[in-house]
Amino acid sequence: MGLFARLAGVVNSFFQIGGPAGPGFTETSTTVISAQNAAQSAYVNLRVLAPSNDNDAATKAYVDEAFKPLIVTAQSNAASALLANSGTEHYIVVSTAGTGAASAYVAGAVLWDDGSSTGNVAILGPTAGASIITTTSLTGGTFTFAANSQYVWTGSTWSNLAPSVAGVVSTIQMTIGTSATYTSVTSIPASAVVLRVELNITSAYTAGATISAGQTGSTALVMATADNVPQTIDLYLADQVTAWGGSSLPVLVTIGSSPSSGAGTVTVLYTSPLS
Repeated sequence: MGLFARLAGVVNSFFQIGGPAGPGFTETSTTVISAQNAAQSAYVNLRVLAPSNDNDAATKAYVDEAFKPLIVTAQSNAASALLANSGTEHYIVVSTAGTGAASAYVAGAVLWDDGSSTGNVAILGPTAGASIITTTSLTGGTFTFAANSQYVWTGSTWSNLAPSVAGVVSTIQMTIGTSATYTSVTSIPASAVVLRVELNITSAYTAGATISAGQTGSTALVMATADNVPQTIDLYLADQVTAWGGSSLPVLVTIGSSPSSGAGTVTVLYTSPLS
């Protein structure tokens, strides 16, 4: 007991625990201590409590659950049972609230699968101002998400960051062919203004074909059939200042007269004006 009370440290740079094969702490510099194996050739895990002070070490769970732009790869759509951790660490967004045993999965929450294959996923948020980045499109739920896009939780919905930045001109581009309609993955936000529509015909359409662009309920809102000649390969421009309206809606391109051939792209430039 006397020795323990007076022991202030060790002279060696390596303080080993548990015998010759045990790990220990190495003084790798006068300001750094490392947890290493017995041979001091590799690091070992060091486990601590979740941090409570500014200078505390942070656990992996604390860092993983702290809100930052989270990379979301999947969705939970009206789950009725708790989701188990899989063997792959990833984040899941709740696109539609859960029911029954999964009623704690509120719409908009993010679930963290820690990849341990043990226990159930953790629930994060949703927290106003938090953001996620999607790696794939997620559809079919109350909230839908485009691939490779960043979203911010407004307190009631996940808002696509790119098209919602006021004053910035954003672009939607769609490839079209001979189907009757084409709908953009990304929606133009409510109260946005469309500035230009570009129709680039890359392969001429058969006689009688028509092309218009707009939204559900107003299919020629931003480009009428008279604004282009799909039978001629060319770039057709429709400059304008057109209010998109009070709802967030995707761009709808309508191909008339069921052509047998033809192809092109439709590009829509829009903004949410600053006052």
